[in-house]
Amino acid sequence: MPRGRVPTLPTTNDRRPAETPRVTTVAFDVTPLLTLRTGIGHSVAELRAALARRSDVRLLPFALGLRSPRLRHLAPPGTRMWAVPTRAALAAWQRVDWPRARRLTRGADVVHATNFVVPPADVPSIVTVHDMFFARQPDAVTGVVRSFGVVLRRALAAGVWVHTTTEAVAAEVEERMAPGLRASGRLVVAPWGIPALPEERHLSPDVEALVGGRPFVLAMGTLEPRKNLHRLVAAFGDVARDDPDLLLVLAGPPGPAADDITAAIGALDPRIRDRVARPGPVDDATRAGLFERAAVLAYPSLYDGFGFPPLEAMSVGTPVVAGRSAPIEEVLGGDALLVDPLDVDDIAAGLRQTLAGGPEVDERRAGGRARANWYSFERTASILAPAYARLAATSGRSRRARSATSA
Repeated sequence: MPRGRVPTLPTTNDRRPAETPRVTTVAFDVTPLLTLRTGIGHSVAELRAALARRSDVRLLPFALGLRSPRLRHLAPPGTRMWAVPTRAALAAWQRVDWPRARRLTRGADVVHATNFVVPPADVPSIVTVHDMFFARQPDAVTGVVRSFGVVLRRALAAGVWVHTTTEAVAAEVEERMAPGLRASGRLVVAPWGIPALPEERHLSPDVEALVGGRPFVLAMGTLEPRKNLHRLVAAFGDVARDDPDLLLVLAGPPGPAADDITAAIGALDPRIRDRVARPGPVDDATRAGLFERAAVLAYPSLYDGFGFPPLEAMSVGTPVVAGRSAPIEEVLGGDALLVDPLDVDDIAAGLRQTLAGGPEVDERRAGGRARANWYSFERTASILAPAYARLAATSGRSRRARSATSA
């Protein structure tokens, strides 16, 4: 996609308006809201809010799994809670369609499972598949996450529809799990919007003390292996030799890659080692302040289904250097400098080029703002709402087919 060109809507048949406008009642999975908010949690919250503003959708929120009383306040009012342990349910759903989520879905026309796992229900369902990392790298995820694939494959074989946020992930779902999914009309591509950054954008005192007034390269996200932060640290070590004031800020919750990152920092030149700051998870105002003040946002991820931090950085005019993969290239296009995430020298070259500034970087800043403005959760909801109506109509067709067969 040429630089500065914003995406067009995916060319699928899943955006045709419903023939007869109606209100579709959707049992909507809010389980991702009942924990520390990551990109998935923020996106589900924003989509729920956008759908709630529409007149053609009525939401019935539900949550899967046992939840501590201290987390229940995070659930939207009226959320139906299901006191079945998640591990037990997943173990059962890998083999049989029981236990069924009848109480959670009572009164609904359709179910939207927003995070890979589809509870067996008596009404048609659509599931959001954020990425295919669990299938690409099964050894790099937990046993619970690996079970998503088995449950998902069974659900797709039973006729469940799929929502993805990029064409790249849609193609991978079809190739790996459900050949013919698109031709059957069961594939809906609806890009996410960007979670709104707060108007209040300042660094907390502890982060301000780490950064001061110095320029910094920012990485934002959970410290997990696929974010490839150990290679970013190595690339920073190369770039930092040319700029004695430059810092690297690795902001985000701890994760399984923490030890590898610590080892990569330990391998740096001692004069550079102390210029890597690890503030951990940050509040929303600090997150926004970091995006706004960063000299460049580095996102050398090996694989992601969408990629919120680059778009958030673009929304405030911060240039982005990102790892090249099909979903990221689709989302960011020519408005980010894409590099080989496996090549430390290429990451370093991308950082160096962006930090140097110039007309090309200015062009990417402007294009990035335009691209970020294109993504909205209202757009996501405008694609999903008519898809819900079409999905609900399949229930009536199925009942008519069964009646004709029995006759």
